[in-house]
Amino acid sequence: MKKQLLTIFCAALILTACGQKAKQETTAQVQKETTGNSYDYLNPSQDDGKQKKNEDLSGKVIALTASEFLEQITDIDQARGLRYKGQTPCMVDFYADWCRPCMQLKPATERLAEKYKGKLIIYKVNVDKAQDICQALGISSIPTLFFFKPNAQPGKMVGAPSEAELEKIIQDFIK
Repeated sequence: MKKQLLTIFCAALILTACGQKAKQETTAQVQKETTGNSYDYLNPSQDDGKQKKNEDLSGKVIALTASEFLEQITDIDQARGLRYKGQTPCMVDFYADWCRPCMQLKPATERLAEKYKGKLIIYKVNVDKAQDICQALGISSIPTLFFFKPNAQPGKMVGAPSEAELEKIIQDFIK
């Protein structure tokens, strides 16, 4: 059984340490979360009609600051919910330079960003420099991966999956 943990979204929920529990859920549960199922507390809003910005489809992992995350990915608004601002599905890796599992995940995300160039954008956000975002999203363990796509609720995964596991999740996510 592929070990992974997928936590249910709830900005108010404080996550427990990822440790070995982070990989105990099955890939099927991760796939269910990343395919856009809706959640009660998230209220998807309609497109506000603003013109979308050009997205970087270069196949590189793109580092974002907290303000860039809010500008390019989603506003954190409990009343409106989390609405992805982009057009191309994306994965956001919340990491820290001192986190060993985060650093082990880095080469895989770089390879997958290149492999899925034009189909998926991979962003990374340093949790030490975006503490307000992490608090609002309920991130207390890293790495934490968020999966966003237009007109769907985001999925969330805590822990560092193997490259093969992450690729399977991505393939199912972008279908």
